[in-house]
Amino acid sequence: MTDQHTLAPIISRPPKIVELKQLDTSTLNKLISGEVLAIRVPEFANAKTSARLNDAIDEAAALEPYNHETYEDGRVVQHFYGVHRWGTPFNSTYGKAAGSDAQHKYYADAAHMRGLIDSICAPEKPPIEQLMDCLQEVWPTGAATAAFQGPPMFCGIIRAMFPETAHLSETVPHVDCLPHSIAELDHQFSANIYLQTPPSGGELIIWDTEAFAYEEVKRFEGAQLPEHRLQTPLRIRPRKNELVIINTRRPHAICGFDSGKRISMQSFIGYTPGEPFYFWC
Repeated sequence: MTDQHTLAPIISRPPKIVELKQLDTSTLNKLISGEVLAIRVPEFANAKTSARLNDAIDEAAALEPYNHETYEDGRVVQHFYGVHRWGTPFNSTYGKAAGSDAQHKYYADAAHMRGLIDSICAPEKPPIEQLMDCLQEVWPTGAATAAFQGPPMFCGIIRAMFPETAHLSETVPHVDCLPHSIAELDHQFSANIYLQTPPSGGELIIWDTEAFAYEEVKRFEGAQLPEHRLQTPLRIRPRKNELVIINTRRPHAICGFDSGKRISMQSFIGYTPGEPFYFWC
C-alpha cells in the first residue's frame, strides 16, 4: 500500500562555517561568493612562534585602544569596543588630510612593527606572512601587502582583549569597510590567527546575512545596524593557533569572557577580481 502523503525531500545544505586542514582555491571561491561565511584552519600558527609573540606582548607591548570607525553626518567617529592593539591601525588616518601627522605615524609605525615582529618570530615567519605564502600557492593571482597610497602598509596587527572590557564588543555588532576614497574593493575579509584564547567565552559571532555595500555602511548612524539584518547569528569559538577568515562587511561581534586573554594577529584582506588578495591593517 502506498502512503498518499509524500514526505518532502531532505535537502542537504552546505555548511556556512567550513573547517579545513589547509586553505584551498575552491573554499576561498565559496567565501567570496558568500556560500561560506567563515573558514577555520586549526593549528595554523606554529606553537613556538605563538609562544614567542605572547611572551613579547606580556613583557614589552605598549597596548592602546583599537577604536572602530563609524560614519555620522558624513564625519568619521571612533568608538572603543573593548579591543586593544599593538601597532597602529590604518583607520587612525580616516578623516585626516593627506600628509597629516596621523598618516606619517601610521607608515612609520608600519615599518617599525614589521621589523619588530619579524625579529620576535625568527627563525620562523610571522603567522600573517605564513598566510600570505599559503595564498600565493593556492590562489591564481596570489597575495600581496597593500600599498593603496604608495608605501607598503602594515599587516599583522596584534589585537588583545581582557575580561574587564571584553563585554563592550558583545553588545555592538559592526562591519568593517575600507573607504572607496582609499580603494574600491569588491569584498573585504579579515584573517585572525589566535595566539591566546580564554578558557570560556570570547566567541566570534557572524550574522548570516548579505554583506553590506560601502554605500550602505556610510548611511549608518553610529553603530546602529538594521535590525532585520541581525536575525541569524552563527558562533565560532576560536582555538589557540587557529586561523579564522570572515567577510567583515557582514555584521560581526565578539562575546565577553570572565577570565584569561583573547589575543590574535589580524589583517584585513581586500579582494577585487583579477588582482591579488591585498593585506593591510
